[in-house]
Amino acid sequence: MITKRFTFGQTAQAAEYLKQGQLVAFPTETVFGLGAIANNERAVASVYQAKGRPSDNPLIVHVCHKKDLFRYSNIANEAQAAIAKKLTDQFWPGPLTLIVPTKAGIFGPTVTGGLNTVGIRMPDHDFTLAVIRETGFPIVGPSANLSGKPSPTTVDHVLHDFDGKIAGVLDSQPTHIGVESTVLDISNPEELAILRPGAITLKDLRNALPNQRIIDATQQIAEDSKEHPKAPGMKYRHYSPHQEVIAISPAKLLELIDSKQGLCPESAVIASDDILSHLDADLPTFSLGANEATATQLLFAGLRAFDDNDQIKRLYVELLADTEVNTAYRNRLLKAASKKIES
Repeated sequence: MITKRFTFGQTAQAAEYLKQGQLVAFPTETVFGLGAIANNERAVASVYQAKGRPSDNPLIVHVCHKKDLFRYSNIANEAQAAIAKKLTDQFWPGPLTLIVPTKAGIFGPTVTGGLNTVGIRMPDHDFTLAVIRETGFPIVGPSANLSGKPSPTTVDHVLHDFDGKIAGVLDSQPTHIGVESTVLDISNPEELAILRPGAITLKDLRNALPNQRIIDATQQIAEDSKEHPKAPGMKYRHYSPHQEVIAISPAKLLELIDSKQGLCPESAVIASDDILSHLDADLPTFSLGANEATATQLLFAGLRAFDDNDQIKRLYVELLADTEVNTAYRNRLLKAASKKIES
């Protein structure tokens, strides 16, 4: 199979591939997704097969209009509808996935992971929105990477994992946020719950809904548990390259750099420009840029940077301070890491 790179002028062709049940990777503002039309059970099942994804790990459905949230879910409660409208008015299109009750006969169990809820979002990317409109039905879109590996933020990342294995990819610039969407469960209007952190923070959501109870319910479910996760990223190992990942605070990383022992030759350092400026050794490095925003945008690229270098056995990755703005960064890095060193 030849994986075709679709340009913006080939929107109709990309949509036709999806309507035929083919897999087409697509960009969003967060990461690239692996797309299949959501009403074709065989196509959706092939997403799981291509990724090696556990069958109880639900998929996020991507729509092209705000009203689609109500069209494709069962939001019957007035309070729930009011919450949904406020959130979509403020944050859609954008990096917010809403967990809502499913509507009978719309999405099959391969989409929902066998649950009575479904995650829906409207991505902030004109190319992808145009393809969804042309397809005429929502598309599922887990991250376009092999299951458990770092998510893709460029076309080259997608092709590294899937070239020759999927029908196509929408050819686009790198994503500008770099971590997956915030997932908010609104299926219980009495208590909304963040299931996965992202660019939209708990503070952002509480500002949008000042009279609503919103909690941080981010948790990790044991892989051998019978419990079905309501959102991606809650149960299975994620974001891990083949090297050992050590998440290390800036202070501890500088101590290691300055120590006589230093860093072993089989290591690479993924850190901010400021940290890297202290490195004299001829070690492989990857820059996370100058601030928290660039670090979050570039984290997955950094974790992928040494994919094809078998000489590198260990990645020291800067662990940003435990602040709200860094919640998504820390969540992804700590899921990838086998060890944390923090002062």
